[in-house]
Amino acid sequence: MATSEAVVLEQAVGHPGDKWEALKQRIQDESIQKFSAIQDDWLDLMWCLDAYRRVGVPPRGMGKLAQADSTRLDAVYRGKGNWFATALALLLGNQTSHQLASRGRVHGFSQMHQIDVAWPPREVDPLICLETKVTGAPAYGHYPARKATADWTNRRKELKFAATDLKLFRRQQETVIEHWDVWRSNAAPKTFFLWAARMSPRDKLNDMVQEVQYLVKSYLEGAGIIAWETNSNGDGYQPMTIPPVDRVSTADDVLYRIASEIKLIAPPGQQPPPPQTPTTKLIDVTAISEDPSSTQ
Repeated sequence: MATSEAVVLEQAVGHPGDKWEALKQRIQDESIQKFSAIQDDWLDLMWCLDAYRRVGVPPRGMGKLAQADSTRLDAVYRGKGNWFATALALLLGNQTSHQLASRGRVHGFSQMHQIDVAWPPREVDPLICLETKVTGAPAYGHYPARKATADWTNRRKELKFAATDLKLFRRQQETVIEHWDVWRSNAAPKTFFLWAARMSPRDKLNDMVQEVQYLVKSYLEGAGIIAWETNSNGDGYQPMTIPPVDRVSTADDVLYRIASEIKLIAPPGQQPPPPQTPTTKLIDVTAISEDPSSTQ
């Protein structure tokens, strides 16, 4: 039954796996550098994936076929965060001619961190880190629509902790901070954040903007929001305009700033500087238990 439903749905909205592969290929073939150039493709991909979510049917051939349909669908749906990180890494690669790692493990002061986009692509002492979140989901079955800001307080804590823990890696317990803003703006890695969100009628964009503003004022070097909502025809998603406020950027501006930082550190034709590692480490971070949230 589920397979036949998936076939009918595929004829109506397409196949998310195929759309994702086509989007990746387009970014590379056309050397696309801006998210705005692929925004319509991304929203179409999200609409397609959410259509399967609403019906509760996994896309044909995706996930571990031996598992239950609900388990397969959940796994596929969680993968949209990986898709977003990979797309951003490819866009930045086209802007800088440097390879960037997506969803890689990075050493922090007290633990390993799963970082969505990092440059250079190495576990030790990357110089630029970009964290991403893709939030919000349509209603399905007996479950209501999930708000874009659901569980945000935990996500906010994760972002602040990761940004600080990564910066503490180089000097470990010998770090001297003095004025917080001066230290965080000069300590590596510079850390950025892009929040992609499906907005429900219960979500307020201004609340999201304010939350991101607070993070940039206190912990992050830059951040932006990409938001979308169901269009008036109910047959797709449309982008929402982010209000022009201090410290909250568009996706393109965040990517351009990251690319500019990379070019400043490693001008065209030059390699990035080698990693700086502390002479002694307080903790062997590879020996401690993984944070479950870092492996999703």
